[in-house]
Amino acid sequence: RFNPNFAYQTAFQINPFLKYKGFEFFGVYETVQSGVDGGGDFTQLGTEFIYRFGSTDQLYVAGRFNQVDGQTLENSGDLEIARTNVGFGWFLTDFVMAKMEYVTSSYDGDGFAGSKFQGASYDGIVLEAVISF
Repeated sequence: RFNPNFAYQTAFQINPFLKYKGFEFFGVYETVQSGVDGGGDFTQLGTEFIYRFGSTDQLYVAGRFNQVDGQTLENSGDLEIARTNVGFGWFLTDFVMAKMEYVTSSYDGDGFAGSKFQGASYDGIVLEAVISF
């Protein structure tokens, strides 16, 4: 079970961003530790690759991976959540975007035993339209 009293203390975080022509890479690596005795720790790893193209870079293809794993308490079961997205999008205007992605996600580890997340996973297609201003 999750510990609602988990007091986080960030130990380390790095967020690289690289861009070359139409290619972009964004990443995150983060570790956190509980600020209380007997507390656990978590690690997050995320990557995103995007290739933009078209006369005004209005189209893109992208892939994303994110994983979080750790323990809420030092002696509790391990938790691992992983998600992968692959898709493409189109900026119809500066303020309107449409995209389609294939998403897969899983919840693994002994820390989910007895919870609604035990053995949970899903995969499917996401269609999304966004208006931003």
